[in-house]
Amino acid sequence: MAQAPVDALRLYGVAAVDPTSVSSLAQGTSIVPFRMLGAVVAPCRYSRVPLDEPEMGEYTRILEEVQSNTAVLPAPPGTVFRTRDSLARWLELHYFTLTQAIGVVEGHSEARVTITKTATTDAPGAKSGEIKEYLRQLAAVASDSMRVLRGQATATISLPVADDDTTVVARASFLVDTERWGLFTELVAKEDQRHTDLDFRLSGPWPPYDFVRMEFGG
Repeated sequence: MAQAPVDALRLYGVAAVDPTSVSSLAQGTSIVPFRMLGAVVAPCRYSRVPLDEPEMGEYTRILEEVQSNTAVLPAPPGTVFRTRDSLARWLELHYFTLTQAIGVVEGHSEARVTITKTATTDAPGAKSGEIKEYLRQLAAVASDSMRVLRGQATATISLPVADDDTTVVARASFLVDTERWGLFTELVAKEDQRHTDLDFRLSGPWPPYDFVRMEFGG
């Protein structure tokens, strides 16, 4: 059986870079430069990439290493270009949009906040209508806290909650000035203390995964 060519490139993200002085931003990767942008890539076969745990672990490792050096726009996991030339053409075609996006995320990190019910909010024996009303009240409280956090972020994206999830009340991602990360963390902790019926869980700082949507159709 014929093997897929190995001269394809797996794209992890697009970073702000000086191509005259930087050849790599993360271990195991190289840079395909175009003006002041660089595509963070690694060689691979031109085939579908299985998005299993090892692959996702490598994906996040590389992007977090790049983020520690410069601003980066994460590509969707498993993105592969057939040739270096096709990737270079894509960079040229979208250069203006990518540069604008870099300007937005530069100096910022992503924070993810998940708000869940505390174990003590469960009320065995309560009537269905009472439970639904109480959950609506919790959702309103969580929404108010999200508005407070949104005031300390450059941008916010609400994340979906699974219909069958009975513990998560709200989820959102916040684009936070990295220099103000400590203040944002303190604010999340204050909201957690203020609302004893809810637990606030903060993760990050992450690359801006939820704030980037790349286009590959043109």
